[in-house]
Amino acid sequence: MAGLLALRGLSRNCGVASRFGALRLNGLYRVTSRPLLPATCTQALPPSQQLLATSLVRSTAPEIEQAGHDHVLHWTAERILTLVLMGVIPAAFVWPTPSLEYFMALSLTLHSHWGVEAIVVDYIRPSVFGKIIPKLAVGAVYALSIATLGGLCYFIYTDVGIVNAVKLLWKL
Repeated sequence: MAGLLALRGLSRNCGVASRFGALRLNGLYRVTSRPLLPATCTQALPPSQQLLATSLVRSTAPEIEQAGHDHVLHWTAERILTLVLMGVIPAAFVWPTPSLEYFMALSLTLHSHWGVEAIVVDYIRPSVFGKIIPKLAVGAVYALSIATLGGLCYFIYTDVGIVNAVKLLWKL
């Protein structure tokens, strides 16, 4: 907090706001041990604020960069799937055909898989649990998703289907 107040004070008093704007990335500042005394500033800083400096912050963690994943494409696919679900679910209730139900089962399973996988990756980190437990947890998410899709497809094929089962539950 004191660092941000110092940055605000420097940008107001010394006219270096554009210098900080060039060093800012995604709204983050990194505190380093380099002293920051801009040439345009004639006002002396207190000793507690002289060690505040800004430097570029990496946009992603090294582990993510090394993995080679395209997170923007994944985020876009999640949003497209959400929009598809907004059309598929009502369509499956209006025209309850097996093909729409299979597509709905696949879409719902993929949507829930991405959500649970994000939770597992975020909270079961290798830095906390080691290298083996996070891999086992992600493997369990894949096994759960495969079992879910298999169970839904089996239910659609051998029983009344997802939509008709929900309609029967609503009649209770």
